[in-house]
Amino acid sequence: MGEWVRAWLEEQRRQGEKCLEIKEIQGKPYVYRSTSVYDKTTKSPKKVSTYLGRLTKDQGLIAKGKRGQSIPMPPRSVREYGNAALMAEEFGEVLPVLREAFPTCWQEIVALTFTRIAGYTPLSRVEDAWEKLDNTLALSADCDPRTLARVLIEVGGDRTAQQAVFRHLSSQAQQLVYDLSFIFSHSDTVNLAEFGYNAEGVWLPQVNIALFSATDTGLPVMIRALPGSVRDVATLVGSLAEIDTARTTLVLDRGFVSEKNEQILTEAKIPFVLPQRRNSVRYATRIHLTDHFFYHKRLIHAGKREVDGLTLYLYEDADLAVEEQKTLYRLLEGGEIDRETLNQRLKRAGRILILSSITAPPQEIYELYKSRNMVENHFAAFKSLIQADKLYLRDATAVFGHVFIGFLCLYLYCRILNRIKQAGLSAHLSPQGLLLKLSKVYAVVYEEERRMTEVPKQVRGIAEKLNLGIFPNR
Repeated sequence: MGEWVRAWLEEQRRQGEKCLEIKEIQGKPYVYRSTSVYDKTTKSPKKVSTYLGRLTKDQGLIAKGKRGQSIPMPPRSVREYGNAALMAEEFGEVLPVLREAFPTCWQEIVALTFTRIAGYTPLSRVEDAWEKLDNTLALSADCDPRTLARVLIEVGGDRTAQQAVFRHLSSQAQQLVYDLSFIFSHSDTVNLAEFGYNAEGVWLPQVNIALFSATDTGLPVMIRALPGSVRDVATLVGSLAEIDTARTTLVLDRGFVSEKNEQILTEAKIPFVLPQRRNSVRYATRIHLTDHFFYHKRLIHAGKREVDGLTLYLYEDADLAVEEQKTLYRLLEGGEIDRETLNQRLKRAGRILILSSITAPPQEIYELYKSRNMVENHFAAFKSLIQADKLYLRDATAVFGHVFIGFLCLYLYCRILNRIKQAGLSAHLSPQGLLLKLSKVYAVVYEEERRMTEVPKQVRGIAEKLNLGIFPNR
């Protein structure tokens, strides 16, 4: 029996209360009035206990059938801290640029980016998603759907402000990878959308998207929505005129192979790396494979030769050559190709021919060519983030704004992904998975006092591996 229980019982006895008894049930005190009556059957006294109520330290005796008075709790808010703190840290570099470029709506841009990085969030749900996050940046974003719709139009119509952001992101890039993709639109009022060829074989209006990524930082640096079915470099050169290309190299794909495109790039003095099609007549150029190197444990033989002011690089992947040879012989046995076709294709099995305006060691050009995988992954992530196949927007200006917000989501996504890769956790953890785990840590505010909930052991272990400084030491 606790001391406070004894003190209460003694006080009741001093006040004249008699026959009170305290019984502890599961560690809690209960008050009974115990008396005795004569039992004629046993001809002896019999104890009779009557339950009076529960005893509490704060409210004393709470009589049977009554409830204790509820203790008023101070106002409080509970918000997700861990994921919000990580996004604020990774987005910190671009915040000053956004604030200067979009002074009237930069806070709404940040709110849209933070709430959409884990997946597409309709404008009608952004406010609810934003209120769940801890406001670590002390922003006062207006997340009303009508306000956000106006923000998308304002952002999409201010190309100069977008250009300032792109110029900042590309200022440290040494090589740029360029690729084209598309997004579908079900709107009849978007004049950018036109019917055209796509790998999915879907006959819907599509908006062409050009994405530039930096091979040295692994981050996207610029995006553009383009009209029509664009597959030449004229538009590309126009887009590059808006950023500093003095120290960049363009890595293109085979779809840009043409004499006209090569001439435009050469006249614009833009260094480029352009892989050739497998049926290119340039494969007939004699190039001796005098060099070799290893790429991801694969043996690559290489050689180069200058032709008409440009340089041809020839590579032979030993592992790829064996696989292509097996495939060709299976086609021969299946009657799909004849012996003459087999002999022609065997000469190019495992070989890759690249045309470039720069002269460098073959291994350097090959690694630039392989960096195209990065921009293709960026496009896949971009489409997933904005759910572009469900694009219902009223005009081209809104499309520009929507694409720009999607680009910022992709930038933040890649920043988090780079941190995961540096820690060697990319095989087990994705950016969305990391944000979900960090969301288990909350910031709780009681009136003027702010506290953070306990960090789970697994989350703290991941934070230490990622070298995150968002959790205070305990």
